[in-house]
Parts: sequence; C-alpha cells; structure tokens
Amino acid sequence: MSWRLVEVRDQRVEFVVRLSRGECMSSLCREFGITRPTGYLWQKRFGGRGMAGMEESSRRPHASPRRTAYAIEARIVALRRQRPDWGARKLAVLLEREGVRLPVITVHRVLVRHRLAGPGTTPAGYGTLRARGPEPALADGLQGAEGSQRGHRSLVRAG
Repeated sequence: MSWRLVEVRDQRVEFVVRLSRGECMSSLCREFGITRPTGYLWQKRFGGRGMAGMEESSRRPHASPRRTAYAIEARIVALRRQRPDWGARKLAVLLEREGVRLPVITVHRVLVRHRLAGPGTTPAGYGTLRARGPEPALADGLQGAEGSQRGHRSLVRAG
C-alpha cells in the first residue's frame, strides 16, 4: 500500500461533501481522525463561506488590548534613533523621567519589533548569569570561612 499526499483543504472538502450526502458525522470524524466539534466547525465554515472556509485560518488574535500604545512606541523609537548606542535599560530610565514607566523587557520588545535591536539580544539584567572570580585586589583580603549555615562556605574579610 502506498502513501498518497492530500492537501488539508482537500480533506476538509471531502469530509463536508460526504457529510452532505448523508454519511454519519461520528463515523466520518473517526475515519478522518478529528473530533466531532471539529467536524461541526468544518461543516459550519463550508456552509458559510464555501471553499474559502476550508482554507487554514490565521491564529493571530484580532486585537491586543495590552499592547504598548502607538505614541509610546513612537517615543521609544525616537529615543533610540537619537541615542543608537543605548539599550532598553537606559531608554526605560529616560522614559521614566518623562513620566512613562515601562518594564525593560517591554522597551526591548518594541525595539525588536521596529528592528532596532536584534531578536537574539537580551536587555541588560535578563541574560545568563556568569560567575566571575573576585577582583585580584579583593582576593588578597578574603579568606574562606568554614562552618557557616548548612555547610555552605562564605567569604569574610581577613584581619
């Protein structure tokens, strides 16, 4: 038995046509590997919009009520263009001075959306923590102390 390639739209149309000929909804859904609510959805779409209803629909929300206002986004973009070296954290401080309080990550996402920052870059404070050893001048004055809580080591200043 060979496999055949079938478009999703064609399968949906076949489903709806066979349903309109009087075949049982439950058995068709079982055969096509879908739930009955999905079968009824396809039937409703085909009845309302015909072949156009069988196309894959966008899953994007119709509205984003919590999205940053256009005026604020425009201000972030203007500030970034004035100061191209500044990142999201510094821009957020400038905005706060103007009375607009936004999280740093929101400022960063606006910059990415307007292609003023790379999608792979992260705003300061959101990156991976990297352990660094103590500065050489500090290391001379520190020594390990044994016996702190639960067997953890801590550093104390010598002298």
